[in-house]
Amino acid sequence: MHDLWKILLLIAMDFKQFSDVQKRALFDLLVLGMYADGNLDLIEDEKARRVLDAIEFTSDGDRQRFMDDSFTRARKHGASIEASRLYISAIAKHFPTLEIRRNAYTALEDSLSSDNRIADQESKLLVVVSEEFKL
Repeated sequence: MHDLWKILLLIAMDFKQFSDVQKRALFDLLVLGMYADGNLDLIEDEKARRVLDAIEFTSDGDRQRFMDDSFTRARKHGASIEASRLYISAIAKHFPTLEIRRNAYTALEDSLSSDNRIADQESKLLVVVSEEFKL
């Protein structure tokens, strides 16, 4: 029952406090997290898709390009912890307040722990995000 409750909470998160630009940055962060342990799981995918669905796009093609570009960025910047740090630093600039940074961090942490464990690479990513977000 605990797992079902966690899934429902993850899927139900409200992204209204994020601007469209911040939703795009959050999507990028979640996609980076999906690549952290090399194990894509359904809940991580659903969490990222919920953010994507909350973003307004001018067309389906624009949405697809953004999504493709986000996955490309994640693969490129997820190759090393140093590359991830630079990418996360750029993402952090879209979250100017402590509250919004905490919300983005929590969304990532919830996504990464959705399989009831956090792999070493995921833990390292969370540390970098915490540092770059100044939490």
